[in-house]
Amino acid sequence: MDYSNNLLIKISEFYYNMNMNQQQIADKLNISRVKVSRLLTEAKNKGIVKIEISYPRDNCIQLESRIEEKYGLEEAVIISSNEKSKDLVFSEVTKMAAQFMEEKLDSKDIIGLAWGRTIKQMAGKVQTIKKGLEAVQLIGNIGSSDVSGDVIVRQLSQVLGTKMFLLPAPAIVDNVHIRDAIMSDGNIKNIFDQQKRCTIAFVGIGEVNEKSTLVESGYLKMEDLELLKGMNAEGEICGRFVDGEGNPCNAPIDERVLGISFQDLKNIPMVVAIVTGKEKAKAIKAVLKSKVVNVLITDEMTAELL
Repeated sequence: MDYSNNLLIKISEFYYNMNMNQQQIADKLNISRVKVSRLLTEAKNKGIVKIEISYPRDNCIQLESRIEEKYGLEEAVIISSNEKSKDLVFSEVTKMAAQFMEEKLDSKDIIGLAWGRTIKQMAGKVQTIKKGLEAVQLIGNIGSSDVSGDVIVRQLSQVLGTKMFLLPAPAIVDNVHIRDAIMSDGNIKNIFDQQKRCTIAFVGIGEVNEKSTLVESGYLKMEDLELLKGMNAEGEICGRFVDGEGNPCNAPIDERVLGISFQDLKNIPMVVAIVTGKEKAKAIKAVLKSKVVNVLITDEMTAELL
């Protein structure tokens, strides 16, 4: 049935300009609320009503959609970096990551946590929400560093009110015999079992170069780095390395890493990578191609390079 334009305009005026709800309009015109709904739809179909979304200048929603589609992500959260300092962008990205955690966590979640400056900053910005069942360390420690996994798990478990599972071992050891000896310990085995039960994980992404935290901390030696470069390694996640196409490098160093395996990390239902800085674009792209990550939180300039 075709309705007169006058009626469509009148109902549109009531609804959009006078903020009357559909029931109020129905009562005023002595018609059903269902009919009012149909008339409003007809007004849009005829072009009498045109809805326009006015995006803020720094809104990144379209860029988020492009990144989600290109890499098959469940979600991309991108912070505007327009005319902002590197420190401010880093602060805003980690703050958004904290808010994301607060919104997504359920009281039954088992949370896996990696290490690094980004994850540490995120953990420091999470409010006391008492969500999550357990917090599990995903990779061994980086000496006495305040960005080591055990420090972050302790900090966040207090805020979230969760039970914590710490991995009391170095991130990388000198040889496979040491790793095997540590892995034979029952308590260590228990931590690795807990890692497999994680429902959500928060991780960083590392570069494969001399600026890598693993290199600077002395855990990744120069000969290891040269070997990884020879295997075309471009990205690192939880101590596991991938090449430019996202394939695991399966380098000899893998046998010396005390941390969650690449496949076990991939099996976690939601893996959230928080990373910022255009210099990491190549590493991020490699890790995203691996399909181990399904949520990315980053900044606009970095996302544009992806």
